[in-house]
Amino acid sequence: MRGLFAQILTLASLAGTASAAPWVRDDDGWYARALIAHDTLGDAEGWRADAYGEYGLTGDWTLTAKAESVTYPGYETFDREAYRITLRRKLLARGHWALGAEAGPVYGSTSTGFTDCSGLGFEARAGLGYSNARQGRPYYLFADAAYIQQDNGCERARVEIGYGSDLSRHIFLTQQVWLEDGNQTADSIKIENQIGVHFDLVDVSLGYREELGGQFDEHAVLVALVARH
Repeated sequence: MRGLFAQILTLASLAGTASAAPWVRDDDGWYARALIAHDTLGDAEGWRADAYGEYGLTGDWTLTAKAESVTYPGYETFDREAYRITLRRKLLARGHWALGAEAGPVYGSTSTGFTDCSGLGFEARAGLGYSNARQGRPYYLFADAAYIQQDNGCERARVEIGYGSDLSRHIFLTQQVWLEDGNQTADSIKIENQIGVHFDLVDVSLGYREELGGQFDEHAVLVALVARH
């Protein structure tokens, strides 16, 4: 079973940049991603940068961490920073299917200038994933459900759905949708598409993200760099 799960994880890792709750890293395995995006929110233009990492503590447990910063020169009310660290647990790996869950503390602000959810809190999520190969090309699908709570009773529920596929030996495609609902934040739908290239040591991708909220629309062009072991 351990060998079969390692094979499934390898397929998911090859097909783009999966970083979802269903999959854990091998013992001592790691995954690192750096992303920079040029954001447009109404008439304001800004920059987003985030760093995300995973490290396999054992074959069943993975540590994850993320730091994100958003700056809008001249529109400082839109600036925000956020940090998250979680422990992810493999719950089930059977055939091409994987089930996992994770939880941990979060800190920072998700203020967009229209709504605010900030301070210390926690995030918990669970996810179901499927990975396989079609005509020798790996692909994966996953669905995560997350709950986030922060200071002052701010609560959010989020569903993330993603797909990734190798189009050729070197070219891959990823697509992801986020649906979010909150008691103090605007409901939103976020859609992201990336196309990238597998190199020997890293993956490089170019993408476009659009977030549609009841009070705002946000657009971004992004570049991501991924390395793994």
